[in-house]
This record gives sequence, structure tokens and C-alpha cells, in this order.
Amino acid sequence: MTGVFQLAKISQFLSDLKNSKHLIRMTIVGDGAVGKTTLVQALLKITADHNHNHSTGHKVLENKKVTRTPFMEIESWTYKDLVFQCYDLAGQRTPGMHPLDLLQNHVLKYIDIFIFVFALDRYESFANLNDWLRLMNLEHGLRSNNGGFILVGNKVDLERNVSKELVHTLVGEDRFFHTYVETSPIYGIGVDDMLNKIVHLSKRLLTLYD
Repeated sequence: MTGVFQLAKISQFLSDLKNSKHLIRMTIVGDGAVGKTTLVQALLKITADHNHNHSTGHKVLENKKVTRTPFMEIESWTYKDLVFQCYDLAGQRTPGMHPLDLLQNHVLKYIDIFIFVFALDRYESFANLNDWLRLMNLEHGLRSNNGGFILVGNKVDLERNVSKELVHTLVGEDRFFHTYVETSPIYGIGVDDMLNKIVHLSKRLLTLYD
């Protein structure tokens, strides 16, 4: 019953957000152990530090974990007058017990930005991107909601097993992913660039929505 209650809470929460304005909803997906949650935590730290150092006395949304289940965490934060909601989906898939199995319509139809993460030291995690795109029914490109797609090659500090040439076959104006960034949150590499790309894409999307 606990699992059913958690799913009901998530469904209601997403429904409540449906009519929110100037809120960017994004999801971060990829194989297990590629560093998705570590990246989200690094983004939370940057935005929290920024909000603390640039406080104007106006109340802002605190970085807050909204809910957690065995297969999804929802984080929220504000940054540069934007409000973000991030759905961190589990990389390990137990058939029938993953948000993309149980709540696909509830999760995906609200998403503005899709962030796909693979580990540069694990070729398999790059090859499996196609499986994630297919699982999310996104393999045919941009959806009608004008959402944006970002590709992240994580763990750039480790031995590279995925070449830049191979990665860039997926990135470009006429390719699936709009932008690509390489990161290592442990060493502070690329996370600021990733956040800037998210902000840039978010502002473009909000202009389209207005």
C-alpha cells in the first residue's frame, strides 16, 4: 500500500503543476551508476550558493526534495528568476516497477527538458541511449511540446571509452540532441556549463510557451 500511496502523491503533485507558469520541468535519465544523482546534487549546490550570495531580501524557493521513491526523486530549485523541477529517474529497471512503466503519461507529458546522461568510461551506457529513447517514446525526435534535449557525457575525469566524434553524431541542429556537455561533478568540471545550457534552453522554451 505504501508504494501505491507514493505513486498517488506523485500523480497528484504533477497534476497540480500542470497549469504552473514560468516553471521548467526536466527529467534526467540514463543507465544506473552513470552519475545522474551526483549531477543533480551538484546543480543544487551551485544554485543554492548563487541564491545565498545574490540574496536581495526577497523570498525565493528553497532547494527542496519534494518526494522520494525507490525509482524517482523530485528536486526543486530557483536560479536566475527561473523555477526548476527535476525528476531524477532510476537507472536500474525492475520490470513493472519504474516510473516509465507506472507513470509514463503522468511524468513525460509535463517535461520541458530531457537530459540524457551516459558515462564516458562506459561505452555500454552510451549505446543504451537508444533504449532509453525508445522506452520514453522519443526515438523519433522532438515531440509536439517543443521540449529540449541535452546530452551529458559524465565522468570525463576517467579513461574515455566513447570518442567525441561518436558523440557528435547525435548532436547538432539537425540531430536529436540540441547540445552536449562533458562533466565531472567530483572535480567541478562542466557543471556550470551544464547549468548555463539548461538556463539558455529554458528561456527559449518559455518564450515559445508565452
